[in-house]
Amino acid sequence: MQLPKLKVLAEAGAVREVEVNHEVADSGWTVQVTYATRHGERCEALERQRGGARAFATLDAVARTLAGLGLTTFRVNAAGLAGAAAP
Repeated sequence: MQLPKLKVLAEAGAVREVEVNHEVADSGWTVQVTYATRHGERCEALERQRGGARAFATLDAVARTLAGLGLTTFRVNAAGLAGAAAP
């Protein structure tokens, strides 16, 4: 899913959950969005304009991007982050 689609879903109130995950391979943060559809719920990753998962360098960049779309609440999964305690 790209930002324009996420904006439409957010404005429609269809977004149910946003989870931000730390990606060790990319040394960044990716975003998973769960939203309502006519037939239940669907989960998609935020993508770059030219395809592939969009990775943010900082958690702050994720927060600013999501807040700009009206999504001010999200869950963070920092597993694998250097210095993070193991579960």
